[in-house]
Amino acid sequence: MKTHIVSTVAIGLFLLSGYSHADLKQIQAYIDQGDSQQAYRLAAQLLDENEGDPAFDFLYGVAAVDSGRVSEGVFALERVLLLQPGHNLARLELARAYYYLGHHAKARELFVQVLSVNPPALVKTRIQGFLDLISQKTAVEKTRFKSFVELWGGYDSNINSGPDSEPTVVILTNEALGRSDVFSQVKLGAVLEHDYSTRATLLLNADADLRFYDTEVEQDYRNLSLSAAHRWNYERDQIQVGLTGQKYYLDDDEYRDLYGINVGWSHQLSKRSVLRTSLSINELTYDQSDYRDSTQSTLGANLLYAGQGWGTPIWFAGVFVGDETPDEDGLLANAEADRSFYGASLGVQLSPQANLTLTPSIIYQSSDYRGEDWIYSVKREEDYSAFNLAVEWGLNKEWTLLANYNYAEAESNIELYEYERQQVMLGIRYNF
Repeated sequence: MKTHIVSTVAIGLFLLSGYSHADLKQIQAYIDQGDSQQAYRLAAQLLDENEGDPAFDFLYGVAAVDSGRVSEGVFALERVLLLQPGHNLARLELARAYYYLGHHAKARELFVQVLSVNPPALVKTRIQGFLDLISQKTAVEKTRFKSFVELWGGYDSNINSGPDSEPTVVILTNEALGRSDVFSQVKLGAVLEHDYSTRATLLLNADADLRFYDTEVEQDYRNLSLSAAHRWNYERDQIQVGLTGQKYYLDDDEYRDLYGINVGWSHQLSKRSVLRTSLSINELTYDQSDYRDSTQSTLGANLLYAGQGWGTPIWFAGVFVGDETPDEDGLLANAEADRSFYGASLGVQLSPQANLTLTPSIIYQSSDYRGEDWIYSVKREEDYSAFNLAVEWGLNKEWTLLANYNYAEAESNIELYEYERQQVMLGIRYNF
C-alpha cells in the first residue's frame, strides 16, 4: 500500500471539493482508511458511467495510483487537469504518480508548481520529501570513468579484401588475391566524462584494436584512436563538438593517419524516439602512398526508436552522404581518392532476456569516383553492402560473452575491386 501524500484535513484546507454522491463519498472513505484496493474496485465498477467527471476521475485516479495501477491513475488525473487546469490537488497526485513511474523530471515540475501556490505546511513538507528523493535518484557523479578489454578469436575468409580469382586485364600475385586465415584480436577502450556544470560535459575516449593472423602476419594491424569532445546538455537536446586522431599500422609499419573534427546534434522527438545528426571532416594521410592523401567529409542522420513487444526492440536507421577530395590532383589520386558517396543503414537491438542482446544490422554504400582508372580507362563505380550480427551474453556485471558474424560484398565496374568477405568471431569482455 502506498502512503497518500495528504490527509483528508489537508485536502479540506487546500481545496474546496464537496462530494454529494454517496458512491464518491464511499470511495473517499476507503482512501482515507488506507484501503486502496477496495477504493479501486468500487471506482472501477462506476467507471463507464462516470468517466470524464472531474470529481470522479480524481478519486478514481488516486485509488488507481495507491493500489499499484499507476499508469491507469495517470490517465485519470490528466483528464482532471485537462478540464480543470487549476485543480492543484490533482496536480499534486499526478506528480506523485509520475514519481512512482520514474518520470522524475515531470514529477519535479509538477511538485514545484504546487509549491508555488503556497499549500499548507504539511503538504509542503511531504512535497519536499519527494523532491529530496528525486534529487537522490537523479544525482550523477561529476566524473565517470569506464574501461574494458576484449579478447577475440576468429576466422577471416578474405583478409586483404582481394578478388577471388585472377582478373582478366592484369596479372596479380597470389598475395594480392583473396586469402583466408584464423586470427586473434585484442580490443581495449576507456571513456572519461566530467560534468563541470549541469549542462556541460567534457569527454575523453581512447581505443585500441589489434589483430594478429596465424600465418598471414603481413596483414596484422593496430588501430589506435584518441578523441576529445565537449557536450552541451539540454532538456531534449544535446550538442557535441569533438576532435579525433587515429593511427593505423599494418605489419608494424605506419600505414595511415586520420585527424578530424566532428559536430553532432541529438534531439528527443518523443518518449520513444531520438533523432541524431552529425557532420565530420577528416584529413587522411598515407605513409607509403601519399597520392591517396585526402579530405573526407560526411553528413549523416540517424533515428532511434524504442519499440514494444518481444525483445523490447530498439530500432535504428540512418542515411549519410559524403565527399572525398585528394590533397593534390593526379592520375592515381583522381582515380582512387576523388569520389562522392552515399549510403544507409538499418538495424535493431533485441533483448529477449535481461542478460542477452542480439543486434542484426545491414549497411549499404555507393561510391562514384571522378577520375578514370589508369589501367581500365573507366571511372570506378562501387557498391558495398554488409550484414552484421552481434551477440552479447552478460554473465555478471564484469564479464560478457561475445559473438559476431559479418558478411561483406563489394560490386564494381572494375573487376579488381570486387570481393566477398566473411568473418566469424567469438570473444569475451571484461568491464573494469
